[in-house]
Amino acid sequence: MRSPKQWKPKEIIVHQKVKHDPSTVFFLNQCQGVPVKYVKSGKASVVIQASDILRNAPDGMLNKVLAGKSVVFIGPAGQVIDDFTIPDTRLICPHFKRLKLASNGCFYRCDWCYLKLTIRGQRPFISVHVQYEKIKETLRWALAATNSPVFFNSGELADSLSLEHLTRAGQTFIPWFGQSWRKNGYLFMLTKSDNVEDILNLPHNGHTVIAWSINNDLVSRKFEIGAPSFERRLQAAWKVQQAGYPLRLRLDPIVPFDGWEKAYAGTVERIFQKVAPERITLGTLRFEEEFYKMGNKKRNKIFTTGADLPKMLKTMKPMFKPKVFAGKQRQKIGKYSFSEQDRVRIFGFVIQEIRKYSNCHIALCKESAEVWNQLGLDLSRVRCVCQLDYADMSQ
Repeated sequence: MRSPKQWKPKEIIVHQKVKHDPSTVFFLNQCQGVPVKYVKSGKASVVIQASDILRNAPDGMLNKVLAGKSVVFIGPAGQVIDDFTIPDTRLICPHFKRLKLASNGCFYRCDWCYLKLTIRGQRPFISVHVQYEKIKETLRWALAATNSPVFFNSGELADSLSLEHLTRAGQTFIPWFGQSWRKNGYLFMLTKSDNVEDILNLPHNGHTVIAWSINNDLVSRKFEIGAPSFERRLQAAWKVQQAGYPLRLRLDPIVPFDGWEKAYAGTVERIFQKVAPERITLGTLRFEEEFYKMGNKKRNKIFTTGADLPKMLKTMKPMFKPKVFAGKQRQKIGKYSFSEQDRVRIFGFVIQEIRKYSNCHIALCKESAEVWNQLGLDLSRVRCVCQLDYADMSQ
């Protein structure tokens, strides 16, 4: 049964090039009464100038970012495929292919979303990429270039399913990847949404893997504003597993609030009462350097939920000693997070709880080799949720 109230934007900006695209027409038909503006360029400044909401938003980065969560820009396909790599190789993070069916985030207001200070700082609106036939042609070229399996991640820059009722992206690409002759192509969808009804009966043939970003219920309600509750996400995950999709979970970020051990033990127990994920990736709170610095300045409001996260920021430190990469002057320190000892303790506890119920593969998100080793996790077989099989990160 569908959610009784499906989200719609408050304003839509459409690139003239895709005004008559079938996906644009469908999107607009689902948003009757929503103001629509047309532009001749996808430049951020042009989109912002065309948007009444963004032009009139109060000053301040957070105000612009939050205002932009009600604005959708529908644009041409553009460069929808690229390689994600992380420049600081001390962070264990296997590379993968990004498939940008949408970008700049979603309409949820998660306090720790890294896109606040990356893409959304410059493009404070949700972007949807149409021209699906062009995207398929790009995918064909990418798959024809290799005989190896290729795993396309559609959830790195946006929620993969939150806009499904407006874009029909899943309904288009899940069957496409599921075609029997397309043997080396796989789609990865990462989501917090429970917007799954329209994908349950699709012929996926095991070529679409769906993962939920999930968290303790108290944490979700407090810090992941606007996103479905823990139980709604879990129910959606159960539905897709019943439909035969490979299911994975991200329990991330684990937030060590007072009483967190008991709370997360209950979360893990409830997960395995309901579903059987083949993999789980764990992470705890970690922030990019600029995000951390802004969060520590009183004049910069970047969180929406009061003093909790700023208070935790004050206990964090750089994950690594400064190091210059590739001759660049800027020194990399990884991210700001809790001490290595505390991270080992947090992950060790959660892994212990998972092992009470399952022998599923466990990975850590953007963590150090030292933490992996202390937890006895195999760096030669890194099975993150965003990898089709595994990556050897032991070198």
